[in-house]
Amino acid sequence: MKNKIKYAIVFSVLLLIGIVSINLFQPNKEQQVRGNIELLVNENSYEYLVECANNFMKENERTSISVKKLENYNQIVNNNSEGSTKSKISSIAQIDRFSFDKLKLDNYEYYNKDDKLLSEYAKNFSKYRVAQVKYGDSSIGIPLTSRPLAFYVREDLLKSYGYERDSLNTWDDIIRIGKDIHEKSNGKIFIINATDQDYEDLMDLLTMETLSDGDKSTDVVKSEVQAMMKKLEDNNILNLQNGGEFLARISSINAMKEIAALDVPCTWSVNNVPSLKPGANKFFSSEGDNLLILNQNSENDKLIEKFITYVITNNKEAVKYVKEGKFFSSYLYTYNTKDIEEPVKNFTGKSPLVVLSNIEEKTPIISNYDEYIKIKQEIRANTN
Repeated sequence: MKNKIKYAIVFSVLLLIGIVSINLFQPNKEQQVRGNIELLVNENSYEYLVECANNFMKENERTSISVKKLENYNQIVNNNSEGSTKSKISSIAQIDRFSFDKLKLDNYEYYNKDDKLLSEYAKNFSKYRVAQVKYGDSSIGIPLTSRPLAFYVREDLLKSYGYERDSLNTWDDIIRIGKDIHEKSNGKIFIINATDQDYEDLMDLLTMETLSDGDKSTDVVKSEVQAMMKKLEDNNILNLQNGGEFLARISSINAMKEIAALDVPCTWSVNNVPSLKPGANKFFSSEGDNLLILNQNSENDKLIEKFITYVITNNKEAVKYVKEGKFFSSYLYTYNTKDIEEPVKNFTGKSPLVVLSNIEEKTPIISNYDEYIKIKQEIRANTN
C-alpha cells in the first residue's frame, strides 16, 4: 500500500513537471508570433535582410516574410495607394529621411504607433541617428544603416609630393596643398574626388559643417556652401570627371569596400574629415536608411516588432556584411567585437571600421534637422 502511494506521488510530481515544461518551452498558439510581411530594400542590405528573414521564419514557423529589391522610391508611393488590396500583408521599406521627405507623403500615416521599439533601443543608437527619425514629438521608422563620413587619403601618393597626412587638417590646408600638387603633377592630379556618391557626401559635409558654424540663416548657409564649392573648383581641388586621378575622398563605408578591391599597389589611411577652421568639430555623418512601416496592420503588430528587433540587434550576422563593406549598421553594439580591428587590404593605420564606428558614436545632433533637410533639398536642386 505504501509503495502504491509512493508511486502515485512520484507519478504526480513527474506529470506536474511535464506540464510546466510544456508551458515554458512550447508556447501556446496565443503566444506564437504569426503574420505576413513584405520588405522593400536596397541592394546593399538585400542579402543581409534575406538571411534575417530566412532565419527568423525557421524560428517562427507561422510567419511569412518576403524580401524584394527596391528599384525606385515610387514603389513606396504605389504600395501606399494599393494598401487596401494588401490588408493582410504589412509592408516595410528601407528609405532615408531626405528621400522620404521628397515623396511628400502624409507624415501622420507613417508615425510609429508608439515609440516602444525606438525608446527601448535608443541607447544603442547614436543620438544624432535617433534625431534623424524624429518628427517633433513623434518618430517615423527605425534606424537600420548609417553613413559616418571619413577622410580617405592615399598616403603613398601624397608623400611622393612631399606631404604628410597630418598636414591636411582644415579646408584651407586642402586648398593650399591641393593647388601645389595639381601644379606639380602638371594638372594631372586633383586632391579630392567629387564624382557620383563622393560628390553627394562632400556636399552633405560642407552643408553640415557650415550649419554648425554659428547661428546662420538658411540663405547664409546655402550661400556659404555654394561659395566653398566654387572656391574648391576654381583652385583645381576637385576631380569632377569619372576616371580622373585623385588622392583623397570624403566618403563612408563604400570607400572602404572600393579601395580594398583595388589591385594596383597603393597605401590608404582613413581618419576624420577636414574642418572649416582649426579646433572645429570633425565628427559628421550623412543620412542613413530607416525601416519604415508602410501600412499598419494590427494582426501583424507583434510580428513587425519582433522582426525589426531581430534585424537591428542581429550583431553576429550584421558584422559579417559590415566587414564586406556592404552597409554600416546603425546599431552600436555591432562594433563591440575585435573583428572590426582586423586589417583591411590597401589600408595602413587603424582599421576603417574602427574609425567609422568612432565617428558614428561621436557625431553630434543637428539641432534643427528639418532646416538641414530643407537646405539640402535647395542646394541639390541648384546643382542638378
